[in-house]
Amino acid sequence: MVAARLGRLLALGRDEGGASVIEFALFAPILAVMVMGVSDLSMGYSRKLTLESAAFRSLEKVAVGSVQTDYQFLKAEAAAGAGVPQSNVTVDNWLECDRVRQTDFTGTCPTGQMTSRYVQVTINSTYTPRFNYGPLGGSPVPISASAALRIQ
Repeated sequence: MVAARLGRLLALGRDEGGASVIEFALFAPILAVMVMGVSDLSMGYSRKLTLESAAFRSLEKVAVGSVQTDYQFLKAEAAAGAGVPQSNVTVDNWLECDRVRQTDFTGTCPTGQMTSRYVQVTINSTYTPRFNYGPLGGSPVPISASAALRIQ
């Protein structure tokens, strides 16, 4: 009777029928966390690309127009394209004389110096991950995109 029980115990130790299920059970949580992380990373990157695209598209209006002194109309254009409030958009324009930034955009450079005028659009936003990772994260992540165009 003891020998029969010992024989069954040894046979059970040699049985490999459930080994793959146990291996999968050990690996499944790691795989799930990796899939969640890649999903969140790709969604955050997609959001960043949306912001960059909105910034570039808003500057297209400048590229086809003439040089102006006020480019604040780009705020509404960039905000609408990015799906953010206008307060999250910054428009900056500046003049450079021989690659030195000047304080007055409407000014002129001394004769013989290289004149360059630029317009830059910066959009700020956040991305909140879809999954809560506990102490590892889950809070909103700040993202921003910026595009600049030389207009002269």
